[in-house]
Amino acid sequence: MFRAFAALFVGTVMASVIAFGESKPAASSEDFVKLHDSYLAKWKPLWLESQKAWWEANTTGSDSAFERKKAADKALVELHADRETFAKLKAIKDSKTITDPIQQRQLDVLYRSYLRSQGDPELLKKIIDLENEVEQTFNTHRSKVGDKELTENDVREILSESTSSADVAAAWKAYMEVGRKAGAHLKQLVAMRNTLAKQLGFANYHEMSLTLQEIDGAEFIKLFDELDALTRGPFAEIKRGLDARLAAKFQVTPEQLRPWHYGDLFFQEAPKIAEANLDDVFKDADILELSRKYYASLGLPCDDVIQRSDLYEKPGKSPHAFCTHLDREGDIRVLCNIKPNLYWADTVMHELGHAVYDKYISRDVPFLLREPSHSITTEGIAMMFGAFVKNEDWLVNVRQLDKEDAAKTVKAARATLRAEKVLFSRWTQVMVRFEHGIYTNPDQDFNKLWWDLKKKYQLLNPPDSMDGADYAAKVHILTNPVYYHSYLMGDLFAAQVQHFAAKNVLHIDNPLSTSFYTKPEAGKYLRDKVFGPGNLHAWNDLTKLATGEPLTAKYFAKQFVE
Repeated sequence: MFRAFAALFVGTVMASVIAFGESKPAASSEDFVKLHDSYLAKWKPLWLESQKAWWEANTTGSDSAFERKKAADKALVELHADRETFAKLKAIKDSKTITDPIQQRQLDVLYRSYLRSQGDPELLKKIIDLENEVEQTFNTHRSKVGDKELTENDVREILSESTSSADVAAAWKAYMEVGRKAGAHLKQLVAMRNTLAKQLGFANYHEMSLTLQEIDGAEFIKLFDELDALTRGPFAEIKRGLDARLAAKFQVTPEQLRPWHYGDLFFQEAPKIAEANLDDVFKDADILELSRKYYASLGLPCDDVIQRSDLYEKPGKSPHAFCTHLDREGDIRVLCNIKPNLYWADTVMHELGHAVYDKYISRDVPFLLREPSHSITTEGIAMMFGAFVKNEDWLVNVRQLDKEDAAKTVKAARATLRAEKVLFSRWTQVMVRFEHGIYTNPDQDFNKLWWDLKKKYQLLNPPDSMDGADYAAKVHILTNPVYYHSYLMGDLFAAQVQHFAAKNVLHIDNPLSTSFYTKPEAGKYLRDKVFGPGNLHAWNDLTKLATGEPLTAKYFAKQFVE
């Protein structure tokens, strides 16, 4: 579940990081306008071809589509690798002649688009080839158990529903075989990405990625250390309760529990609460219609997005879920593999959350900036909307559970939501520390690092046999590196936005008491203050403009930890 961006990393980098020779300062902003217009004329057709080929590749698994995407991506690398254009951009930036804030932001975004491609062009192309190969591996992987080939949905269902340790172990291990296929590729990708980063003056790829995302590395670690301290105790308490339930479910001792017992491939989601099966809430529901109705009630209709989307399983199709804005002119599409259960109710709301964000970026925003401010902001909004399927207001008024009969379900939903947020924060610690570890110390044993971190932050016992490459079964690590923190930082952003909208727009003290259903004033706030500006502002500036404060963990802690 991730958000597709054309220009993901739009950070702030000192112009002195790299010097590519002497350039004369630009005389005025007209020089930048000419450069900008020339760039768009070259970039847009290449980018559109990459977007369309990517969509076709993920909906069909077509070799030809993957080849088209690779060709377009390589052409984009060549465009951004042009040293002469980069030197001109650097000269304009150094001259400080651009005073208009919108032009400054465009220059900022464009400068970074070129900066990340100033390494060896052949190396960049090799990285693209390998990333596309890995993506195709994941899209076509099916988990073999005996003589059966299981889709990812099939595996998830077994992990969630089965009470047999043997069955869940077999399904989990079969899925992890994709890690064996991709593990060697990750080693190669880490080495190549680090080489690229060093060519650009950074210590490693992790440092480069954070810098280009406008994230200070020291503040980043400080934030995740703070979240670790906030969630460590509550997580341990939640997990003790889960372990007791799961031990009873599988008729084993808590000490015998292994990763496959936790109802999910990576223990990133909360196992089902015994008091109520939330999947039952959605087994006869039209999940798509519920989501459509919900967004329309906020004044954020997305019927057009749904009509263009690819929403159900089929051979060769990516088993995951994502949203993409193909042209920044309104061609927004969602890929899902919908089943009538809680996971897909959350996921459909999540991906359509990305879609309405994209849809309601003002068309007055210049084309180059017509995208979300950051992965943090769009992931935050999407995760907020996804979590609403466990909110009492949503369950009673959108799903239309009978209020009298809903008490047990609502209680379970509240407990599940709290557990989900705390568990997800611990899982994200694993991802963040793992990616930091492999790029700062690429010679270590990745599997040992992976399971050491899962033991420390998720309190999981590793498999008895650790000869695989389970870490490489998480596709983000290979194809969307140093991205995963956006989800948890997005959760902080979402809690902050939800608090502000509840208190200052709807005048409700408890943000968890509303899902914003039939509250078009909340939709207007989101459209005007969060979505509308697109990428006119850096993510933390947008946070301050939308909520009055820089990003903080205090609202997340109030809602889900304290």
